[in-house]
Parts: sequence; C-alpha cells; structure tokens
Amino acid sequence: MREQTTIGGYRLIKRIGSGGMSTVFEAEDGAGDRVALKLFHPGLLAEESGRSRLRREVAMLQKVRGPFVAEVVDAETDEAEAFIVTELVDGPTLEQDVADSGVYDGGDLADLARRLGEAVESIHRVGVLHRDLKPSNVMIGPKGPVLIDFGIAQLGEDARLTMPGSLTHTPGYCDPVVLNGGDPNPQADWWSLAAVVAFAATGRSPFGTGSAPAIMRRVLDGQPDLRGLPEATARALEAALDTDPSRRIGYSELVESLETGEFAGARQGGDSAAPARAGRHAAGLAG
Repeated sequence: MREQTTIGGYRLIKRIGSGGMSTVFEAEDGAGDRVALKLFHPGLLAEESGRSRLRREVAMLQKVRGPFVAEVVDAETDEAEAFIVTELVDGPTLEQDVADSGVYDGGDLADLARRLGEAVESIHRVGVLHRDLKPSNVMIGPKGPVLIDFGIAQLGEDARLTMPGSLTHTPGYCDPVVLNGGDPNPQADWWSLAAVVAFAATGRSPFGTGSAPAIMRRVLDGQPDLRGLPEATARALEAALDTDPSRRIGYSELVESLETGEFAGARQGGDSAAPARAGRHAAGLAG
C-alpha cells in the first residue's frame, strides 16, 4: 500500500524520525514553507484521557517563545490524526555535528551552553518541563542551537509508568534523583542539560554506553567520564552532575566557569537557572 502523502493539509515530503509515541515528517504547508510534522500514534490517544492530556500540553507548548526553541506553529488534537507542527531546523543534531566537526571547546562550548540554557529557561517560564534532554534533541541550525521535542516526552508517561522497568528518560541523561524515584522537576532538566554539555565537550556520553542498567548505575554512582577536559571545565561539569542536588552548582555557575575558564568550587545553594543575557554567536556553532 502506498504511504499517505498529506495530513491535515500538509504535504508530507519524507519521514525524518520515529519513536514509541510518534512519527516525524518533513512536510510543506500551503504556502510552500517546510515544517516538521509530528504525527502521534493512535494508541497514545485511544483513551479520552490521553487526548485531553495532549490538548493541555499543546496549549502550554504554544506559549513557548524564544530564539533557541523550535516553536509550535500548528496543531490538531481533535481529529483521528492528531499532530503537532513545529519549525523545521535546517541542520544536524548536536550528536551528528560533534561526529562530523569535532567537540566544542573554549568560547564555542560556553556559547552553546549559554544558548541552550536560555532555551530551557524559556520552556520552564511557561510551566513546561522537557524531560528528555539529550544530544539528539538539540539541532544546530544556521543561527545556532535549537531545542526540539520539549514537553512532548511527558505525554506518554502514564503508559510507561504501567510498564515494569520502563523509563521515560534516556539513560545517561536522566537526573539520578529521578532514577531513584523522585518526580521530574526543573532541576532535573538542568542536570540533563549539563550532561548534554559534557557530551559536546568530550564527544562521549558522560556515563558511557552499553546496557541501560549499567549506564544508570554509573549515573547513580556519580562517575561521569570527563577525561581530556581542562581541569576547571571538568571540575565544573562534575559539580553540575553531582548526584546530590544540595551539592550541585547552578547551571549559571557552570556557564560562568566555561566562559572564564576558572572554577573556584561549588557554592552551596547555587541557583539552577540559566543566565538571561545573550552572548554573541560564535562562528563555530554554525552547522
């Protein structure tokens, strides 16, 4: 059977991703502009509770604004084919960018970290948690990094919680507090973002690869792989990835350390928010 070519008035160009909750297409709207269309799997919305939750989440996501997030431009939550349409970022994921062009360091790393912090702050500002921050959810566009898939990760959480041993988050990028049964919160997103920054700096998942239980054990043991980094950068990332939230430095302190190349040590009670100021875009961020 030939694949469907249109959904909700959008012409599908090609499939660019799929997962347990949805299939993502590059599509074209009526004006000929390219967009990303995320089509939700029918099973996610089989019950009215799932569709109601989707409506609530979409209403919140449509409030997110910022230069470093892929904004929602359209959505359909009532028809059989439910979908969300966002801006299409023309560029590789952070994961692919590092594979193609090497790791980030110096001013490029600090600028990347700052801009991603501003993206997460813009999401939190309207009451949305990302819950699945990882290198493949960061796109590197012509104007810098853009965060995608924010908030949607939580739509399938109810189903996952009924499955023994299931995990909503990606192993190696999930706050140890959440792994230990704690509720996701803004601090968990900041921990995950620090892990993404560690990946950008080293080219490696900070808690290694292998089976999910092995990765999660390294997370819980607080053993990030930061080999090869300048001492101040490694110490700052290690402090941002501490297993104990009371000992962690705030994300703004991590960014400050990356900018200055210095780290004096953790300050108790550090804030977890990203700095609000915007820095000049470094040339190395272009995809």
